Amino acid sequence: MKLFSSLHAKILLGYCIVGGLFIILLSSALIQFRSLEKELEEQQKIVVSYDAVRHARRFEKNFLLYRRISDLREALGQMDAAVAALDDIQGSGRLNISEQELTSVHAYRELLVALLDASRGKRASQDLQDKLYATGSLVLQLGEKLDATAKANVAAALSRHDSDLVRAICAALALALIAGVLVTRSVIKPLREIELSLLRVAKGETGRVDGPEAGREVESLTKSINDTIQEIEVRQESQARSSRLMALGTMLSGVAHELNNPLSNISSSCQILQEELDELPMMQARQLLGQIDHQVLRAQRIVSTLLDFSGNRGLQRRAENIRGLVDETLLLLQHQLPKAVYVDVEIDTNIQIDVDRMRFQQVLMNIIKNSIDAITANGTLRIRAWRDDAPEGKGATLEIEDNGHGIPTEYQHRIFDPFFTTKPVGKGVGLGLAVAHEIVTQHGGALVVESSAISGTHFRIHIPDVENLETHD
Repeated sequence: MKLFSSLHAKILLGYCIVGGLFIILLSSALIQFRSLEKELEEQQKIVVSYDAVRHARRFEKNFLLYRRISDLREALGQMDAAVAALDDIQGSGRLNISEQELTSVHAYRELLVALLDASRGKRASQDLQDKLYATGSLVLQLGEKLDATAKANVAAALSRHDSDLVRAICAALALALIAGVLVTRSVIKPLREIELSLLRVAKGETGRVDGPEAGREVESLTKSINDTIQEIEVRQESQARSSRLMALGTMLSGVAHELNNPLSNISSSCQILQEELDELPMMQARQLLGQIDHQVLRAQRIVSTLLDFSGNRGLQRRAENIRGLVDETLLLLQHQLPKAVYVDVEIDTNIQIDVDRMRFQQVLMNIIKNSIDAITANGTLRIRAWRDDAPEGKGATLEIEDNGHGIPTEYQHRIFDPFFTTKPVGKGVGLGLAVAHEIVTQHGGALVVESSAISGTHFRIHIPDVENLETHD
């Protein structure tokens, strides 16, 4: 079993990495603050010691001036505090105090004691006062040096803390960015691949989504999408079959009429041959047999067209004469065309279109039938075609225009929706235009409509050539 085989695990890993980096950053900052706190405590001890020495020197001078024993005792008290602080500093080992410097501090205190003893009996000797002054000066210099050293250590600690904190933040941000990029790529990349695969499905290049191996969630999503695509294909095929069945019913009445003519001609020719076979010249008999063969072939083509239309096969595109397709469709629908409707076909007989003949004929039949239903008395149905270079690729464009009552504006965005119709109940189920739009889309083309109550409805179909469609893709 692979580690982190799901997006949930990868995202959780990313959060854990970010959380760990946050904890490390806080720990580093806490350690730095502790170190800085110790430096400040050391500085405070040195300040106490330095202040005590300065106060002791001040009380010493007051005693020499005013001869007050209380000043000398205050000086001794201050030195006791200074000695205690220096001993504490020396014990921590954070500042380097030499034995000589520490001895001078103790010597200064002993000289103060000696001065106190001497002052109780008589005036202290000048030699004792000189030693006290010299030793006091050394102790004061020691305090100044320790104070300067402590301040430098605090400044260095602050600088070190700032540098370490900046480095820790930069490292944490870099690692968090790397983790974020890795996790994002593990999530976004498979979704992007699914998106591209869906685009290929939309273009008809493939029938299913190829899911990358990026976790159980992605595999589940891919499976759901493929199941949905399969269900849509099944429903679309069902809709197409329903539309073909309705169109087939429309065709059957036309086919029955079309078959009646060749069958009548065959029957007439056979009756003539039966009645006058012995009297007819051989040439005329051959002509009648040729007529019978021609009418049989005509009936065979009609039946073949019907079988092709009702069949269920894949898209088979080849170059077809668009004028022939239109004429054949109009022939099948001629019995449904009101006599008052004028049909104007403006199509060059040399224009070719790359289509599946049966499927595209279904498109023509559905759209023309829709236009016929919209035309009132003395209407016009105009069909034109030309070669055009459209966004879908260079190919053939067919326009079917009627001057009927048009499609209401509020319904125009829904006319290609399955089962949507503006016709009365029983006059239509709303599959004709939906199936036409689907077939045109399968050809890589476009079907658009423009309609108004004044000018009627214009359906424009553009089918790109096969080679241009491949280049466009």
